[in-house]
Amino acid sequence: MTTFDHIALIAPSLAAGASHLHAATGLTLPAGGEHPQMGTHNLLTTFANDTYFEIIAPNPKAATPDRPRWFGLNAPPNPPRLAWLLRCDDIYATLAKAAKAGVDLGTATPLKRDTLTWRFSLRDDGTIPLDGAAPQIIEWTTPGPHPSNNMADLGLRLDQLTIKTPHADTLAALLDALNLAAPPQLQCSENTQITAYLTLPGGQKVALS
Repeated sequence: MTTFDHIALIAPSLAAGASHLHAATGLTLPAGGEHPQMGTHNLLTTFANDTYFEIIAPNPKAATPDRPRWFGLNAPPNPPRLAWLLRCDDIYATLAKAAKAGVDLGTATPLKRDTLTWRFSLRDDGTIPLDGAAPQIIEWTTPGPHPSNNMADLGLRLDQLTIKTPHADTLAALLDALNLAAPPQLQCSENTQITAYLTLPGGQKVALS
């Protein structure tokens, strides 16, 4: 079984991502860390219940990686857009199931940041399949609690994820093959758009795309 892990707001810079989030929520996320292998860095907050939200962007101070950056960040989207990630206990088996369902999510690639280690689904070109609608897969290999337990809690909570995509049927078949608990709402659309419906600390409901 796979379960929801986190949402990433992919941005051309952390400043652009922070501005995009602040306009929708009024919140400012604290710094996370750097990913030397990918030439990126992030801002982080927990959603609670072993899930979280991040803003991720190319790190202008980092060396250029020897492969395309993850999340399609060799060509960062402007304005920022959302991606979503699932976690599993066996990424090799999960990627095999995805391939059998007709979707190449990439290769299980070991990554690390500070004391955190994980395996991540990476395609050779760094892009997200199904025009950005497909989930990325992560298997945390760091012992102990989920990393979100060590993130700042700003009171932001995820209520629902909706994905509009021209690949709705393919994505639905993929999520069924992965036995995803509580899948997002899928809608057929000409273009891909992922929307997160959030509750703010004061109880206000907002949508972030």
